Amino acid sequence: MDKGNIPVFDTFNDYYEAIDFPHRSQIPYFDIFKADSLEPTTRRCMPPYRQGFYQIGLLNNFGDTEFNLNTDILNLEGHPLFFVVPGQFFSWFRDKNLQGYFIMFKKEFLGNSFSDLVNDFPFLKISENNFMMLSSEEYRSLSFDMERIYSVSRNPHPYQEKMLEGMLVSLLYFCKAIFEKNSRTDNYVSRPQSITNQFEILVDKMYLDTKNVTDYAEKLNITPNYLTTTLKQFTGKTAKDIISERLFNESKSLLKYSGLDIAEISYRLNFQEPTHFTRFFKKHSGITPNQFRKS
Repeated sequence: MDKGNIPVFDTFNDYYEAIDFPHRSQIPYFDIFKADSLEPTTRRCMPPYRQGFYQIGLLNNFGDTEFNLNTDILNLEGHPLFFVVPGQFFSWFRDKNLQGYFIMFKKEFLGNSFSDLVNDFPFLKISENNFMMLSSEEYRSLSFDMERIYSVSRNPHPYQEKMLEGMLVSLLYFCKAIFEKNSRTDNYVSRPQSITNQFEILVDKMYLDTKNVTDYAEKLNITPNYLTTTLKQFTGKTAKDIISERLFNESKSLLKYSGLDIAEISYRLNFQEPTHFTRFFKKHSGITPNQFRKS
């Protein structure tokens, strides 16, 4: 890895080439493959990278497989379902006996089906917990769906892409039902919840450009005080807290995975001076950036 440069793979085939996977995507903006097809040529270990597409993984028989998403190690036991979204840091070690399915897609594949993909499917937010533990019944149902998707993807015909688009949408809604069951049982979205969801999406897009709460409130057509009060009631955190948390998580990832020095990281995160970044980081972690990097 070049100093400071974490690889970003914008296309599936760029990613496949990097991991020495001989398979190539034949369908624009969509692909699916089975985990056991990675043997015997594909790399067993991949250092941190980012990707420009969404990924869904449904796994079993994972053995010593380890996935690191941002700075978290995913707990691979039982029936895990995980999502990697554009902008996240991802690294992995793969057991040679790993089984399951990987779906890769870009937003463009879904056409005009959704005006805001992340708002419709909150588990695709970069700041969300992109990991679900499935029941045996849920796992069997998703495995069946993915096998059907895999079969259609391997048999070209005039309606293949339309069929795959519909099947992917159905799969995402099934995942949404599982997500909502695990988080909230009520499908009704209150105004505070809607504001919170929209704000978190904006933070993912804007946190490097502005830390000013007023800028976010203007985008949402509400006052800064109303935004902060609503967030405090719904999440227990202020708008400033959530912006700072997103910035702090990005700083941890850059410190852990990049070769950038502290000054370069501070400027990349839009701090005016490295000392400002050091104070910010110590306030949120209790240690300096250098101490975190050495830990």
